Amino acid sequence: MSRITVALVDDHELVRDGLVAWLAGTSERITVLDSTCTVGALRSGPGWGADVVLLDLNLGDRTTVEQNIQVLTDAGSRVVVVSENEKPTVVREVLRCGAMGYVPKSATAAQMVEAVEQIHAGGTYMTQSLALALLAEPEPSRPEFSRQELRTLQMYAGGMPLKSVALRLEISEGTVKSYVDRIREKYHRAGRGAPTKIELYRRAVEDGHLPSG
Repeated sequence: MSRITVALVDDHELVRDGLVAWLAGTSERITVLDSTCTVGALRSGPGWGADVVLLDLNLGDRTTVEQNIQVLTDAGSRVVVVSENEKPTVVREVLRCGAMGYVPKSATAAQMVEAVEQIHAGGTYMTQSLALALLAEPEPSRPEFSRQELRTLQMYAGGMPLKSVALRLEISEGTVKSYVDRIREKYHRAGRGAPTKIELYRRAVEDGHLPSG
């Protein structure tokens, strides 16, 4: 059987050490090349370009999971996100970002090895408990937005005031407000009202228009 190279990225040393011990003690096929606290640190070490990278959902360096998955996949690695967060909306967002698997930190050593082996073979992986949770909570209806509406949503819900959005898009502040009203109406019709800016941000994250965190 072919050898599988693995790298770990988690900002908790105890978690990294535990995963290294689990993988080494459970599978002779898996070789852990490196374990680091950030993707940036991994880049300069022996684990860069490993077959599979086990990536924590939220790192302490203010990077987003979307950014990290993109960087790792560009380097040729397949990514498995490992996290305590088991919310279906978060799992779906991570998979949309390009991860090939999602494993909760409550998983067993055998499940972690199974995830690595399946993803190395070109498949995907999710624990049965997560798969059942996704089935029990269907993906919410996602409104369709025009290009300008989507850009407005990303900027406004992402924290920019109306005036700044208007300057960036080179349109009037009144036009931006009309876009925001239209976006809110579409979410309302989808049964996912977003009357406040915070709720609009949450909807944008749920639908993958903005990264979480």
